[in-house]
Amino acid sequence: MLAADLGLALPSAASAQAEPASPAPPPPVPVQTDSHRGNPDEILVIGNRAIVGSMIDVPVEQSFDQDDLVALGVSTVGEVLDELRNDFGDDDPSILVNGRPVADINDIANLPVEAIERIETLPRGSATRIGGTSGQRAYNVVLRNAVKSATFTGSREVATEGSWHNYRGEAIFTYIRGQDRLNLSIRGAQSSLLQESERSFIPRTQATPFSPFGNILPASGLEVDPLFSALAGQPVSVIALPTGGATPSLASLLPGANRINPSELENYRSLRGASRPIEVALAGNKILTPWLSLAVNGRLSWSQTESLSGLPAARFLIPQTNPSTPFSTPVFIAVNDPARPLQSLSEGNTQSLSATFNASLGTWRGALNGRWDRREQTNLFEFTGSLAGGLGTIEAAINPFEGALGSRIPVNTRESSSRYNTTQVSAEFDGPLVSLWAGPVTARSSLGGLWLNYAATDSLGPKSFERTELSARAGVNIPLTSREAGFLREFGNTDIDLDYTKVDLGQFGSLVRWSVAFNWQFVPWLRLVARSLRDEFAIQPELISSPEVISPNVPYFDPISGETVDVTTVFGGVAGLSNEQLRTRALGLTATPFSSLRFQFDGEYSINTLRNQIGSLPFPPSSAVIEAFPERFVRDDLGTLILVDTRSVNFDSQRTSQLRLGIRFTVPLEPQGAMQAATAGSPRRRAPQLNLQFNGSHTIVLSSMAIIREGLPEVDLLEGGAIGIGGGQQRHVSRANLALTRGGTGVRLEYARRGAGNLAFGTLADPDQLRFGSLSTINLRLIADLQEFFPSAQVTRGTRLTATFKNLCNERQTVRNLAGATPQAYQPVRRDPIGRTIMLELRKVF
Repeated sequence: MLAADLGLALPSAASAQAEPASPAPPPPVPVQTDSHRGNPDEILVIGNRAIVGSMIDVPVEQSFDQDDLVALGVSTVGEVLDELRNDFGDDDPSILVNGRPVADINDIANLPVEAIERIETLPRGSATRIGGTSGQRAYNVVLRNAVKSATFTGSREVATEGSWHNYRGEAIFTYIRGQDRLNLSIRGAQSSLLQESERSFIPRTQATPFSPFGNILPASGLEVDPLFSALAGQPVSVIALPTGGATPSLASLLPGANRINPSELENYRSLRGASRPIEVALAGNKILTPWLSLAVNGRLSWSQTESLSGLPAARFLIPQTNPSTPFSTPVFIAVNDPARPLQSLSEGNTQSLSATFNASLGTWRGALNGRWDRREQTNLFEFTGSLAGGLGTIEAAINPFEGALGSRIPVNTRESSSRYNTTQVSAEFDGPLVSLWAGPVTARSSLGGLWLNYAATDSLGPKSFERTELSARAGVNIPLTSREAGFLREFGNTDIDLDYTKVDLGQFGSLVRWSVAFNWQFVPWLRLVARSLRDEFAIQPELISSPEVISPNVPYFDPISGETVDVTTVFGGVAGLSNEQLRTRALGLTATPFSSLRFQFDGEYSINTLRNQIGSLPFPPSSAVIEAFPERFVRDDLGTLILVDTRSVNFDSQRTSQLRLGIRFTVPLEPQGAMQAATAGSPRRRAPQLNLQFNGSHTIVLSSMAIIREGLPEVDLLEGGAIGIGGGQQRHVSRANLALTRGGTGVRLEYARRGAGNLAFGTLADPDQLRFGSLSTINLRLIADLQEFFPSAQVTRGTRLTATFKNLCNERQTVRNLAGATPQAYQPVRRDPIGRTIMLELRKVF
């Protein structure tokens, strides 16, 4: 009934089982340019052959045609690849376009989804054949032969709790003719500021009760004024000043005895800042000769973010000799200034340009890549300045009760800026070396150079960093057995991949990377991949030389005291870091036994050991981190945390083992649709098919142990220990999506669940524990291809309307200590300030 009401459908895709790829790509299929459905009189047979050339002679696992892809409800090739990558659990797949590797995903990322003829996923282990990572898949994007279109998208997203919205607009102009293509994309967005006052939560208790109206505090001892206490009939430690009392008397202040005027900081703090990103990108590809092509892409982007961090606040000393004071003793007045909220502003812009020459020399492929990037960032933030002697003394000529005292609080502005330039050149070759009994041995090699320059300026002065990286890589794929070649065919298809890379960092040392992978396809529908790799990562310049950024009045959970306090945080670069080292051992299995259902099962067991892990000090940290890096945490004389230096550190090591299981299948709910009769303004086309699709995965973290600093005991991240304190390590993480679609119309339901966790904190004398509840969220997406509903209306052609409900049930994670209380920094609204949102999107293809 749902399918009938929605008018849904989706043609079945090609079989998941495949014969080996042809040595050369087939000719492109002519496609009608004025409809995303293609030529209506043409029968397109999508075989299961990867059109990737002889150097990647592997079968296709899955093939997704255009109806499959438009049913995802996304707009660009990059978004499609992100959806598939998440579904298959691929962190870093390699990408081919029309069977040819691309050095930069931005060459095709902004093409509209209607430009895709189909996408083929190749098995695990195939990525190394085109310069990718061991054990990863490759995705082959087959573009339509002829496209000339303009695509416009506009959306508005709002929070159902109100007070937050996001606007987004996009324009894409596309031209494709054979292998030649040109694509211009322009996009921008604007999201609003979300203040603390626009969400319901328990406000923080301030150690000093600053307020726009002012609060009177004792200058010494526990009483404001013994005379006032006698008048009030009780000891008075604080007085909330009334409004409009320019010359108060003690009697007029009695209503405020032992009361506090509110700080109203919730009106001047942001839970989420406002942002305005803009991007313009141009990408193209040109066939220069039958064996040589040139791909180029350029990108310009601008971004701005704004946030609020409270009010300037200070204590002023009112001497008893001041003519306006009614007190017989000196007192403090604690005020803040709502006329000058403290702001933080960050602006950035990037420019990039890349070019790649791709050459086919017989059975060998070569590429020459060049890339230039420039990033600039400016940060400006305001904070309360220092008063002489730590507080201000009110002169006799000034009446402190007139309400203008806040304007005397000094506000300082600190600005930092950075510029990061990189230039990169590389050359790579791959092809068959020699033929053995089981097939050809293929080799790959590359040489490259990277020149980077980083410069920054902050209050401490200028700083800079330069590094040159020269790299050489060599790899080989050796077939061991082969059914097709008839060599030990009873063992199926097996091969081994070997890869070695050396990077010279000059005065900063060198990096060594290597990988070994064994691929075994016992039968056409069952594949096993075993891999072991070692990787080293150079320190990013920003981690060493980025400017100092100071943020005042940041809510921070102190795991020692168990309280949430306002602290000043320091971000920026720091010298003396070591390069990271990652060792991975993994065993993966892929099974595709039921081709008619496009059934696929993936399982991978992996062990990762990371040494010298680089990262900012966790925000906030665990008590173990405070013990390991005590110099990064500054406390006042009373032991209250007041400053945290979050700049990057090296954690000694972390070892994690996990098992990921994934399953996907598609159930056709009706036979393949017949050709529909032509209507006015609409050509004949095949009716889409109604499909039910499921995709799910579950990750189980079997163990996760960390040593924060050399010499300290090992921490079990699954049993209450943590490096960060964001919730410890969850043992179980699940995600799934269920879709009922007919072509570009359908319903998609996305589910994600993060398991419970716990975290020990406090001290040995006073231990406690935070319990992080499990969190399940559901997203609902309703997609309507308006041409399906109004086939005879010209205006609906290429028009899609989408309604997306994120966090449909408005779930937020709960965090409680052993007493059942929720620390202020872990209130649900802080875990997810926005909550449930509704987005309406209109998309039109001309």
